[in-house]
Amino acid sequence: MTALGRALTELGSGADDLAATNEVADLRSVLTGLYVGQDVGRIDLLTRQVGDIAWERRSMRPLPEELRLPVREIGEVCLTLIGRTSDVVALSAPHTVVGRELADISRRQQALGRLLLEREQAIAVADAVDAAVIGRCYEECAYRAVAVARHAALLRETTPGR
Repeated sequence: MTALGRALTELGSGADDLAATNEVADLRSVLTGLYVGQDVGRIDLLTRQVGDIAWERRSMRPLPEELRLPVREIGEVCLTLIGRTSDVVALSAPHTVVGRELADISRRQQALGRLLLEREQAIAVADAVDAAVIGRCYEECAYRAVAVARHAALLRETTPGR
């Protein structure tokens, strides 16, 4: 969660820097605040939701390994993608850089959903719900981070004199 917060802060500040690069900074800042602020705020909410689930589960047994591993993998790919999106702010083509990771996260989320549905009798409902919500939170965080990177690329492309 801490690493995710650091990567997110870096991504947001990179977009803010791009928003204030010329004399029409007011409009650029307003639009960046609108787009980036919404996405960063949602990512913050999603990470808090994951943290809340982890906090609530501290007195419970951990998720079964068959769920813990895919959820952890989705989280790791998400964290890697968010770190890469902050790097993408400096590049001009975020679509090609992060497309594979988004597809990988979607594929992993689909596999988790399939596992939950196919094994519904063998998995406790609370465990299934927590795994599904955590996986979905990670997936949405990844999509929101890519949206921020795409906005930053748009800012870069539309900066006068570039």
